[in-house]
Amino acid sequence: MKNKTLPVLVAMVVSGMLLSGCSGTSHTGFKALEREATDADTPPKNLNLEQFALEKVLLVAEANGKKYYLGQGKQGRPSCLIVEAAEPKLSHSGCTDSIQGEMLRISGPEQKSAVLVSDGYDTKQLESSGLTKIHDNILVVTN
Repeated sequence: MKNKTLPVLVAMVVSGMLLSGCSGTSHTGFKALEREATDADTPPKNLNLEQFALEKVLLVAEANGKKYYLGQGKQGRPSCLIVEAAEPKLSHSGCTDSIQGEMLRISGPEQKSAVLVSDGYDTKQLESSGLTKIHDNILVVTN
């Protein structure tokens, strides 16, 4: 009987190398971040977002008197949701290294939640729990 361990081991190593080559530089692929930035895309300065080294930040939605920005670093990480309120002290943000599904849930000082989801994520369950979809990637509490 021949030893079959070596061919199996080689197959596993080669498969791993092929998969890592495909996924090593993947981006989250937010379609909303495919356009060029304008002057309107400047997020609030009081949130100290410099620590996240974001390559791009764009204003993607406005609802309930707030502006919602998506931000993203190199190679799609981190992904950030930035909420600018009319009252600067109520502005808030959050970042995550997640790349799929419900990526991030944040609440500001007024305890209103905002949820960041990846492109194509099925939000029916989130919407049935009381969240309102204001953008393909953002759901919020509106009451």
